[in-house]
Amino acid sequence: MKLRGDIFKQIRRKRGLSQTALSEGICTQATISLMEKQNRIPKMNILTALCSRLDISANEIIENDDVSMTATFDQIGRLLAERQFEDAQTALQMIKVKNLQNEFDKQRYYYLLGMLQVQNHQFDEAIFNFELVLTQFSTVSANIYLAMTTIGMAMAYEKIGSQSRALRLVERAMRLIDEKKLTGGQLQWIVVYEYISGLYLALDQPQLSLNVAQRGIEICRQMRSMFLLDRYYLHAGKAQLALANQAVGKQDLEIAHSLALVGQHPELVKESMKALAMA
Repeated sequence: MKLRGDIFKQIRRKRGLSQTALSEGICTQATISLMEKQNRIPKMNILTALCSRLDISANEIIENDDVSMTATFDQIGRLLAERQFEDAQTALQMIKVKNLQNEFDKQRYYYLLGMLQVQNHQFDEAIFNFELVLTQFSTVSANIYLAMTTIGMAMAYEKIGSQSRALRLVERAMRLIDEKKLTGGQLQWIVVYEYISGLYLALDQPQLSLNVAQRGIEICRQMRSMFLLDRYYLHAGKAQLALANQAVGKQDLEIAHSLALVGQHPELVKESMKALAMA
């Protein structure tokens, strides 16, 4: 995505607002200045609030830019993984599907749309879009999105109570990962293993959840990344408790709690505290 800072500035002036007046209660004046002079896109919640104050749609100041689509899709994927669903939805709505230039971009778009639909309890629509990715875009080179889309479909089936079908889909995703040489970036590998570990827990497969969580933790260590590390330790701790490994489980949950505090993830702080209280 590309911000049209010049258009943003024109609209602000037409509304009779200074940079300071527009930014009041939303962001700093410097943020507005960077948007107008350097086309800097702020965080989605800030962009949404500014557009609301100007009474415009974000699409009026945002345009698709082929060069930056990978960064845009990665940003939305990261927001989803961090459970920032409203920001992810706002960012995805700024993408004009008709302007997507290649099959890979369409594959990523419909995967992300399906994931958001799962969170919005639009399960039929989500499954339709996941199937679209796996059928119409299956000729795209073997990449991590094939496994991620399969996991997305498993999430949808788990939510509607079809546990056996969800488990089969998770197993299929694991086979894709273990048997195919899937290409993917650091972000995608961390995300897909976290999703799988969480799904195995929801499907009462604690040992499998633990195995996958340990894979993810090792990747984070190798890449010196803390992204989703708190969630990995949360899954590992819950799995250890389910396997009657109380001491190790409690230790993992304490690590999860500490990481969530450092990362300022209040929902994870609460969840880890609740799990520790039950340990």
